[in-house]
Amino acid sequence: MSNPLLDTSLLGEDRLPRFDLLKPEHVLPAIRQLIGAYQSGLDTLLQNDRDLNWDELVERELDWTDRIAQAWSQVSHLSNVKDSDALRAVYREAMVLITQQQNERAQNERLYRAYRRLGGEKLDQKQQRLIELELRDFERSGVTLNDKKKQRYRELTEEMTQLSNRFSENVLDATYGWFKRIDDENQLRGLPKNEKNLLRNLAEKQHETGWLIDLSYPSYFAVMTYADDRALRETVHHAYVTRASDRGPNAGEWDNRPAMMRLLSLRQELAGLLGFSDYPDYAIAVRMAESAEQVRQFLEGLLVRARPAAERQFAELSEFAREQGGPDALQVWDVAYWSEKLRRQNYAISQEELQPYFAVPQVLDGLLDIAGRLFGLRFSDDASPPLWHRDVRYLTVSDSAGKAIGGLYLDLYARSDKRGGAWMDVCRSRRRTAQRVQTPIAFLCCNFSPPSAGQPSLLNFRDVETLFHEFGHCLHHVLTEVDWPPINGISNVEWDAVELPSQIMENWCLERESLLRFARHYRTEKPMPDPLYRKLWRSRNFQKAMQLVRQLEFAIVDMELHLEQAKPRPRPPQEIMDAVRARVAVAPSHSEDRFLNAFSHLFGGGYAAGYYSYLWAEQLAADAFERFRDEGLMNASIGASLRREILAAGASRPALESFVAFRGRSPSIEPLLASYDIRDV
Repeated sequence: MSNPLLDTSLLGEDRLPRFDLLKPEHVLPAIRQLIGAYQSGLDTLLQNDRDLNWDELVERELDWTDRIAQAWSQVSHLSNVKDSDALRAVYREAMVLITQQQNERAQNERLYRAYRRLGGEKLDQKQQRLIELELRDFERSGVTLNDKKKQRYRELTEEMTQLSNRFSENVLDATYGWFKRIDDENQLRGLPKNEKNLLRNLAEKQHETGWLIDLSYPSYFAVMTYADDRALRETVHHAYVTRASDRGPNAGEWDNRPAMMRLLSLRQELAGLLGFSDYPDYAIAVRMAESAEQVRQFLEGLLVRARPAAERQFAELSEFAREQGGPDALQVWDVAYWSEKLRRQNYAISQEELQPYFAVPQVLDGLLDIAGRLFGLRFSDDASPPLWHRDVRYLTVSDSAGKAIGGLYLDLYARSDKRGGAWMDVCRSRRRTAQRVQTPIAFLCCNFSPPSAGQPSLLNFRDVETLFHEFGHCLHHVLTEVDWPPINGISNVEWDAVELPSQIMENWCLERESLLRFARHYRTEKPMPDPLYRKLWRSRNFQKAMQLVRQLEFAIVDMELHLEQAKPRPRPPQEIMDAVRARVAVAPSHSEDRFLNAFSHLFGGGYAAGYYSYLWAEQLAADAFERFRDEGLMNASIGASLRREILAAGASRPALESFVAFRGRSPSIEPLLASYDIRDV
């Protein structure tokens, strides 16, 4: 059987993945063969420990590593969007092989010396930057450690990789391992028709009658925001916040606490092994922020300015609920429900009223139009690439002259075999060879409510922002003009700056000039009327301080969790979470809340000691967007500057240099505070 991860004859001219042919049994043979080819080639290349030039070392190594990266991107992507027991089994085993190969490469002293000697030849600034980052990463991976410590480093990273994968699997299983079937429609009073259709579709997919509530975000959001039945809201919320824990309806079945505790311990050991005092010290050494203390001051400074406003907003919500016959004291399962009603009273606007203007096809067309005008791009559907699901689309991205410069897979709807949340990932990276330019391709994945019979998927406004956000990450990857994968697209961009392109794109969701390009009623195709738009604009800061405080809670607990591990007797994670919440939060929480057990950003993703990055980068994005406000929202010359100085540059220079090149100065925090309508205390 031909293996689609190895046999290039199966690929078309643009060498797109063959998702129609890829099966679990292909994974391990391909990964083993590609890693073997890399190791054999590298051993031959380095056998005499001689001086190598750029082409002999960097370009040759990229020939091997890029093939591994492209094969692995397909496998890891399918594990996220088309989960199965068979794929899980081979994915786990292959992930160990990938981690081992990366560790061996990172601790290869001959390769390290070869990169150190490269500086002697005439290289341009981008090539020098690549060498600088490679040497940094060699040293952060323990290349200068003794053999015993090197071995321990490899053991640590391999176990951490396995634990992170297990954590994510448990979250996915717990999310879809609980459901509640509803037979009596009266229990769903308050839910709009669209949300009821969502729950009915979930039931039909499970071959059930009536309506079905699971813990996927669209389902959870519908109940928490609209259900009049307070007991139902409490039941669903309790199941949601106890996912993958020792509490709740599935207590202990997918408990992530052991994996979480072990990961925290291993991260601290890893940091100490490399000479750092704690994991935040290790993580922040390669970010824009200068130290954990600077991050702490940044977060606490925001908290001081945001919390009084958040307290006022929560007090207003509580008073409103009491006046409307609600509970004397709001519980956490009441907040979204009464917030939606308060939004309606204050601004005469509701998500239900907005959703008909945010059908996925129109929103996506508008997003592509905005990006096209700002950055000189064209987007066209291509039906030829094989896909992994019928709902997926593939877009070719071209420049203004019609030349293809990249591609984009869109997978927008929730499924039971797909991990929750929204994300962008790399399919392949840009690379120039003697024969051709390999164009970059990105994956864009969301979990919106699927279309139902005769009706497209209708988004709430936060969903619209999510789509723009993830698309910004895709632009960062696809619009790179750097020819080497280690420093192009999102690769090696400082973690607290990598969210800048995604967060700046969210701003075009709400401005009249851009929003009215896509906010059209899905039935009549009439644009959103001005009165409704004005309501949306006036509501833009509704409970924004509460939202900011919630983000600060997550960022602070992340830092404290990891700093705590340096102490002789660290407190349990839940105790830390409870203490931070008591000091920071303005809204109540469930007594059995086990949020950390499903906090995939920290334990299944790359945000350990880095959740603050969202707010740090939001500061950059808010400031950068001020230039568009000043010089023109759809100003193509400013868009060209953003594309050239930030999106195209990748990690070919430090992120601060890219920001200053675009903005003309260092970043200011005032635009961020203004975006949250937070004034001086």
